[in-house]
Amino acid sequence: MSQATQPVVNTEIPDPDYQVSRLNNGLIVATLPMPWLHEVNVTVIVRSGSRFESEEESGIAHFLEHMLFKGTNTTPNPTQFHALIESMAADMNAATGHESNAFWISLPLEQLASGLKAFCEMFTNPIFSDLETERKVVLAEMRDEENEQGESTNTTVLSGRKFWPDHPLSRSILGLPNIIKNITKKNLYDYMERHYCGGNIAIAFCGPVKHEVCEQLAAQNLGQLPHGRTPNPLPPPPMDPGPHWVGVNDQDAQFCLTLGFRTVGYNSDDYYKIVAIRRLLDDGFSSRLQANIREKLGLVYDVWAAYPAFFECGTLELGASVSPENLQTVFIALIDELFAIANTPISGEEWQRLQTRWKASLITQLDRPSLLIDRYIGDRLFDHQEPLSLAWKKAKNINPKMLPEVVKDLMQPQNMVAVLIGPKACESLPSLEKIFQQRFG
Repeated sequence: MSQATQPVVNTEIPDPDYQVSRLNNGLIVATLPMPWLHEVNVTVIVRSGSRFESEEESGIAHFLEHMLFKGTNTTPNPTQFHALIESMAADMNAATGHESNAFWISLPLEQLASGLKAFCEMFTNPIFSDLETERKVVLAEMRDEENEQGESTNTTVLSGRKFWPDHPLSRSILGLPNIIKNITKKNLYDYMERHYCGGNIAIAFCGPVKHEVCEQLAAQNLGQLPHGRTPNPLPPPPMDPGPHWVGVNDQDAQFCLTLGFRTVGYNSDDYYKIVAIRRLLDDGFSSRLQANIREKLGLVYDVWAAYPAFFECGTLELGASVSPENLQTVFIALIDELFAIANTPISGEEWQRLQTRWKASLITQLDRPSLLIDRYIGDRLFDHQEPLSLAWKKAKNINPKMLPEVVKDLMQPQNMVAVLIGPKACESLPSLEKIFQQRFG
């Protein structure tokens, strides 16, 4: 047996050196010492995000993320506030997801104390200046997800309306224009009072740091926040039985086609089986979607598989950007790739390659502070902790013989949502529906 096809070495993946403590107000303080780095990365994660919004405040978590950068009591002018941060050779940014807001700053070690003081004042003393200006920015951002008629072209939102009916997961993280247009400073302060409290926040330091110093800095800058209450998101209801067909006409030259199947989340025993299926489909140019649809047939430039997962639910998605003349052929090819996993044994060489890449993707997280923070710190806010050592233990125990039944259960028509966006998409859907019925009997 050649070196390339030998079984995966049965070694464990080490966990990083890190330390975690809590302040009296419930705030999590974590350090991941990395003395070889030449800067400190600080991340503040808030158990917030669009999943915790009512329908009447849709988009407020994302809007608040923008507004927190618009000055503080100490430095009320937004440009001066950014100039202060940048004068310390620091860079900062933020992102909003369905389940969290994250803010991060990177800066030299000698600037940590002064830089953190300015950074944390965004969470303790924001003033939300230039509200109307930033409202225009957010509304302009929302236009990127619409066609000429103002219809959503966000495939996650379009499919989510079917997967998670009448649930926050079905809405765009950006929110709804009519709500964004009416958000006031009071709304922002009220939302912040509910969510930006000690029990819902973690702060993590990566770099040449010591835990005792970082804990003291965190207490000085965020220890005065109230403990607050931890919100519990509602689980999504069952989806109405599919298949569901969603079409949106758009003026792009190509179609964006996605096939999604509702499935389990990351708390399920089947989670790593779904991850393995996703990796078989799309993990490098030798994986099935890339090798068969792109490289062999030349039908598309862009083809993919994804598995966005939440605690209790998720979706396996296949998609492609495809020209109108190839639409039906690509649609058939995507379905056939799933049928192949369900009905054809997986070769030892392919499985070996998958596991080798899977293990490597976990090991390299040790070199990526942002991924380590998500796994070891951010997940604590959701009472889910899975270190790299345990993740690899679960992954390597997956057997390819486990996957066919999982795929067969997954590919039930009632689980499926197809979304097509592009030129005359609505007129093209019936032909795909006919093909689907023929394939599934």
